[in-house]
Amino acid sequence: MKNFWQKNKPRLLIFLAVLGPGLITAMADNDASGVATYSVAASMYGMSSQYFVILTTLLLAVTQEIGARIAIVTGKGLGDLIRENYGVRVSVVLFLVYFVANQSVILQDVTGLKSAVQLFNLPWWIAWLHWQGLLVLVCLALILAVVFLNYKNLQRIFFITILFYATYIISAVLAKPDWGQALKQSLVMPERNFIGDPHYWFALIAVLGTTVTAWGQFFINSFVADKGIKPEQLKEERAEVYFGSILTNIFSWMIAIAVTYTLFANHTIISDAQTAAMAIKPLAGNFSYILFATGLFAASLLGLTVVPLATAYVFTELFGYERTLNASFGKGRVFYTFFILQIVLGLFIALFPSINLFGLTLAANYLNGAILPVLFYFLIRFSENPEIMGEAYISKGFAKWFLRGSAVFIAVAVVATIFGQFLIK
Repeated sequence: MKNFWQKNKPRLLIFLAVLGPGLITAMADNDASGVATYSVAASMYGMSSQYFVILTTLLLAVTQEIGARIAIVTGKGLGDLIRENYGVRVSVVLFLVYFVANQSVILQDVTGLKSAVQLFNLPWWIAWLHWQGLLVLVCLALILAVVFLNYKNLQRIFFITILFYATYIISAVLAKPDWGQALKQSLVMPERNFIGDPHYWFALIAVLGTTVTAWGQFFINSFVADKGIKPEQLKEERAEVYFGSILTNIFSWMIAIAVTYTLFANHTIISDAQTAAMAIKPLAGNFSYILFATGLFAASLLGLTVVPLATAYVFTELFGYERTLNASFGKGRVFYTFFILQIVLGLFIALFPSINLFGLTLAANYLNGAILPVLFYFLIRFSENPEIMGEAYISKGFAKWFLRGSAVFIAVAVVATIFGQFLIK
């Protein structure tokens, strides 16, 4: 053990130094929208809802690695490269579509935060604020943290938030699953009655779309560039990206297990993450209920920070403004103002008691999936261009062809989703 540590100490230290962008981006994919999608799909189809889990993990790892490599070699965000190579007109069109997709996810994350606050039985000295006051305070604290903390300190908060995802592992264990059966149903062909069900394939596409997101392709690129990782650290950053991709899908698998062996086993179909937590309570106990609510709160908080940051990164990169978490508000006022406006807009809509924005889940994931092939086109063009990447860092072999194949696969999936919608109706 001592020899192993001495031999690998330098590489491990570099890995810890670069740790952050890949892990945070991947984990933020499991935001409130993700938790809702995994929960709803599992309540309907059990562990068969995780049939794409290996493909999703591989796709997330490859695309995130390419995005990180581009940022490390060029020192620029994806938005910078698109503006420089394709001009302002393309940038404006791309941003408008991207903004709509991201804002729909932000609305769901605010709703997830609202639901989590309502799920907790708060003591009287907090409850007097009501959920509206608590929601405003949490969002205000989040804004202040982003504006006044630098990159390093904000990343530490992200790491702490990620730790709360472990609640889903405990929830899965408390559900007392048949682990062998769960693994088999996730990896082998789904049940025969599911195969011909268009609702089932629509749910699979939604699960895929909520994990490999459009905003994630931009955020990993911008976050790596903001951190300033060097080409000599590429191997360690690649390992960090792969680690994050595997870990995030372990958590999504655990969410599916927690729901499958409680709600699906009792033929209880739910519509969102809040009702999932409430339905789990009488089946698995109060502790599971609290754990599920805690996980939803952490997922909503992480998503509500990362997704608007991703949009702010893209806006400032596409239109040539200063963008960095290490800048003061005065120097990066466009970046920070755009971040704040997105949260305020989502908060304003969520404060209406009758509005449940989890209904946007499938539509938002569809839009994210629909624009992925377009973003993959830019990744292909930049990552395979020797003038941008240099011969030593261009995409080759498996990554090159898998990205192309993924673009085609997702484009076909989007078309299938459209037809599936008509069939469902």
